[in-house]
Amino acid sequence: MTVREHLYPIPSDAELQQMVGAATPHFALQIRERVGSYLAQLGEGDPRRGALVAHMEHLDALASGGETGHAGQAELPSRPSLVMESRAPGEEHV
Repeated sequence: MTVREHLYPIPSDAELQQMVGAATPHFALQIRERVGSYLAQLGEGDPRRGALVAHMEHLDALASGGETGHAGQAELPSRPSLVMESRAPGEEHV
C-alpha cells in the first residue's frame, strides 16, 4: 500500500482546524486533497460533512486567491536604521 492509498483516520475538529488554519497558499491544494479524503470516508448523513466542505472551499479560495492582510490593518511604524559606530578595540559602548 502506498502513502497515497492509505486511509488516515479522520482527525478531531480541533486537529482539523489546526491543519486547515495553518495552510498557506502554496500548500492549500495538498491539504484540500487530504480533507477531501476524510470527506470521502464519512457517510452521507454525517454531521461533520458540512464543516469539511467549508474547509475545502476555504482552501480552494486560499490556493487560487492567495493571502492578503485584513482591510484597515495598521502598518508597522518605521524603524530607524541600524548604525554601527566605530570603536577602538577595548573601548566599551556607553
